[in-house]
Parts: sequence; structure tokens; C-alpha cells
Amino acid sequence: MAILNILVAPHPILENNARKVRDDEFGPALRIHTSDMAETMYHAPGVGLAAPQIADSRRIVVIDPGEGDARGRRFFAMCNPDIIERSKDTIPWTETCLSVPGMEVEVQRNRRVHVQWQQPVDGALQTAWFEDFEAVIVQHELDHLIGTVILDRVSGFKRRRYMKNIKRKNKVNV
Repeated sequence: MAILNILVAPHPILENNARKVRDDEFGPALRIHTSDMAETMYHAPGVGLAAPQIADSRRIVVIDPGEGDARGRRFFAMCNPDIIERSKDTIPWTETCLSVPGMEVEVQRNRRVHVQWQQPVDGALQTAWFEDFEAVIVQHELDHLIGTVILDRVSGFKRRRYMKNIKRKNKVNV
């Protein structure tokens, strides 16, 4: 297992649409890659990580909201995930992002989402409903697959202030 480097906004890879995982990419190597993504997410620490955040332009996310149900942990490695149904009711959620450290943004999210994805090893199709916190995580990570980070959800003033602070920190760290 490996801890991968997490890109920080603004980075061009974070702004692009991710491509679908091809049929020939499923298998043991992709399972190892999603395990590395999970290890990176836990190390950060976070509850979700999308492939573009680690400079991989494929539609892959890993999520683990923490406390599981009676069956244990609720970890998911999803390839080519898509939301196929959303509830009409929404919930406000204060979100953070591993690629936008130090920023909190309140986002309105669908309270429930029905997601379809493929498993990393064999490409088998899976579906599940996610509610509340889990639904927020899924929607946040899928945003990364279309080039959206929480920095895109703030006012121009807050974005400029954040960017100024990042530039200042980078000068100090150089």
C-alpha cells in the first residue's frame, strides 16, 4: 500500500472532467490502486477521495463515512459512478475538502441519492442508496469527477482571499 500525493487547488487536473474507466483497466491492478487511494484517504484523514485528487484522470472514488452499520464498515470503491436518482429534499452541509485545505463551505445537497458504479476488480455493476452524510460524501466526490471543488462554490471574494493565502504559504514553504 502507498500514500499518494493529494493535489491542492488550483491544479489543472482538478478542473477537468474525468474519463470513464475502460473495460481493459478492471482487475487486480485497479483493486491495488483503489486500496492505495483508501490508504491515502485514511492517512489524510478524510472520508472520501476522488482519483483526480491524486492526479489520476479516471472516474474512480473511494468513500468511508466512518461508523458502519450492523454489518461493519461502509467502505466503497467505485469506478464510473453515476447518480441515477436523487431525492427532491435537500440538506445544508458544511463541507471541507482535502484538495482545498483550510476552507469550509456550506453546500445544499440532496438528502438521498441512488448510485450505480462498477467494482474495481471485475467491473461488476453495483447500486445502492446513500442518505444524509453518506449522500453528501458521494455527491462531493462525484463533483471532483466533473472538475468541481468546493472552491468553485464560494464567492469571488472568498476565492481570491483563499488563493492569496495559498500563494503566501507556498512562498514561505519554498
